[in-house]
Amino acid sequence: MIVSIPHWVQIRYSALYREFKCGKSFNREDAKKVFEKHKIKSDDKLTNTFFSELKKKGWVKVTKNKEDTRKKIFKLISPEKAILNLDLKE
Repeated sequence: MIVSIPHWVQIRYSALYREFKCGKSFNREDAKKVFEKHKIKSDDKLTNTFFSELKKKGWVKVTKNKEDTRKKIFKLISPEKAILNLDLKE
């Protein structure tokens, strides 16, 4: 089930989607570079909260890095799929 995301999360999701679409995988370091490129605040605590929100709300798929299982690999859910599967309860 996908749940709507707050505006501050939408902004960061949009920046990542412009770079990676929904087929390309990326890691935290890649995401931070994108945030910096778009002049979006990207400290570690905020980035961790951002990915936690996306995962909880169903907007990103997360897998472990095969080379270093402490690190995660992210893959965005397309905005169209997210909207079509959005939980319509208020």
